[in-house]
Formats: sequence, C-alpha cells, structure tokens
Amino acid sequence: MQLDQNPFFRKTITPWYDSNFSCWGLIWSMVIVFCFSVGGVIVANNDPVLVPHIWFPLLLAGLSGFVVVKVYVRLNNRINNE
Repeated sequence: MQLDQNPFFRKTITPWYDSNFSCWGLIWSMVIVFCFSVGGVIVANNDPVLVPHIWFPLLLAGLSGFVVVKVYVRLNNRINNE
C-alpha cells in the first residue's frame, strides 16, 4: 500500500535548517559577506599589487549574492504557498 504524498489533514513539517528563522539568518549573514567582499574589491582596486587577486572578492560577492537570491526565492515561494 502506498502512502498518500499529499495528505489534507497534515501540515508539512519543515526541517530546522529550512525554517523561516534560519533562512532569514542565512540571508543576513550572506549580506554581511557580500559587503565584506565589496570592501575587498575596493581595497584591491586601490593597490596595484593586489589587482591580479581581485578575482577572489568578486567570486565571493557573486556567490554570496547568488545564495541570497536563491534563499529569498525559496522563502518567498513557501510564504506564498501557505
């Protein structure tokens, strides 16, 4: 006998690491990382010795921005579907 995948009498249990609180905490921590990496880009642009290494803060900014967008979309979808 197969279990019903979408029971109408039960609310879906969200794991702790995917709760609204942890998603907002992840978004805010990634915003801090993004600001830190933008500071790294500014410092690397001002020093000619560090210009070849500017790829690292740019990569960090891009990845943290990507995580912010993905988690916000997931959070927004979950809030709109409730």
